Amino acid sequence: MKNIKLIFTVIFLIGFSALNAQEKKIKFNKGTLRICSSKQFQIEGYDGDEVVIKSLHEKREENSPWVVRGYAKSKNLAKVSSTTIKGKDSLSSSNFVFFNIDNDRKKGLKKLGKKNQNADLGIYFTIEERDGELLFKDQNQVRFIMASNERYLVKIPNTIKLNWSTNNCSEESKNSQVRFFNSKASSLSYFKGEVEITSTLNNMKLKDVSGPVTVNTIGGNVTIEFEKEYPKGIFSIYSNNGFIDVQIPNKSSLLIDAIGKSVYSDVDFKVLEEKEMDDFGHINTRMKLKYNTGMYKMKLNSGYGTVYLRKL
Repeated sequence: MKNIKLIFTVIFLIGFSALNAQEKKIKFNKGTLRICSSKQFQIEGYDGDEVVIKSLHEKREENSPWVVRGYAKSKNLAKVSSTTIKGKDSLSSSNFVFFNIDNDRKKGLKKLGKKNQNADLGIYFTIEERDGELLFKDQNQVRFIMASNERYLVKIPNTIKLNWSTNNCSEESKNSQVRFFNSKASSLSYFKGEVEITSTLNNMKLKDVSGPVTVNTIGGNVTIEFEKEYPKGIFSIYSNNGFIDVQIPNKSSLLIDAIGKSVYSDVDFKVLEEKEMDDFGHINTRMKLKYNTGMYKMKLNSGYGTVYLRKL
């Protein structure tokens, strides 16, 4: 049978549609919000009683058109040279593909399963609540993630505790080599509750977070800024091989223990102690600094990175 050159439009399960601005609200104002996700979050504290989640990325759809040129082999099989274009990106290949277009059958229906329960809102992580804990968890615990375009704005009540890990939180994976990271900084702003953050290769930015705060990151940078607030609890920041950059408000009353390759500042501290430490051939500086009355402790350890302390 003579091959006839055709142009096919094949629908694949890849693609995105317009941004969906809908929100998910969860009544939760007491307990711990535990995040086990490598996705990029912008978290903001507020005086309310709900956790509000809003996606800031384009919502995934099950279908987007690919233009395919080739030769029909049978009703459901073709040898094709396919091209799809999204922005400036394109993909071409030549192969045999099966295709079956039955999209009309899905109209008015919703895909079932825990992984899909919030997909219509553009939310692609699992949400669970039990025993005073609200859990956000990545759906797919793969071995390595380079980056992701998913971004979420999450508003949380100031009355809860935040326990945030960009790594896999499961007990079974503690000794595995799973690593998650995103090149863009996740952020926490305007929060007055207790904070614990654990991260690998993720940058973190805190703004107007009064404390207490614990951050432990490997290879990530930590930036702490203040605009209207100032430290009112203990800060413990550890960043192995990343920098730590902290603004010091005039109202602060801090006793700072800073360790790093170097410590830079334009603040008029009282230097209580200064010494060099030999860490397997790497010379680090340790400085104990006092600002005003030194009411709240701030421990900063950047490993082989640098500590920056700057005026607000």
